[in-house]
Amino acid sequence: MFITKEVNSVTVAYFKKIVLRKLLMEFSFEPQSNNRAITDLFESVNYYGFDLPYEIELALFEMLWCFKNNLKKEEEITLYFWGVNQKYLYYLEGFEYDAAVGSETNFDKEFGRSLAYKIYEPNASGLEQETIEELKVLLCNFADEFDLSLVDEYTYENILEVMDMYC
Repeated sequence: MFITKEVNSVTVAYFKKIVLRKLLMEFSFEPQSNNRAITDLFESVNYYGFDLPYEIELALFEMLWCFKNNLKKEEEITLYFWGVNQKYLYYLEGFEYDAAVGSETNFDKEFGRSLAYKIYEPNASGLEQETIEELKVLLCNFADEFDLSLVDEYTYENILEVMDMYC
């Protein structure tokens, strides 16, 4: 499948607008709380930042895996497009290609194929695990945006405003 920059941009934009918002809402607020009860996981990640105790890190990964496993197929594919975008330079640096044998066009074609393989075989290629790791970093950064030492009615509005910036 040939994927243009435009298709990639639209797919990642859909991820941010729909899937990422869904993730941030689930991470931030208790279900049926009308966005008025912050989850314990959000508070814990906010408190510890990137230095998460094992139990909290485990709970965060469990939440992320459950979230991923409950996505529709189309949403899951957008997640993997986002994951590839997050790790693009890493993949580019690690891509092995014999420049003496091929041209720039061949390089682009082979590198594109390697990225497509990651998207369409996320488990076998390692993209699935790498994307979950990237989501963990994103949630830690998101939680770090807030001072939850005083939670009042403005806290909930602030969370939604920051969420809009992420999405």
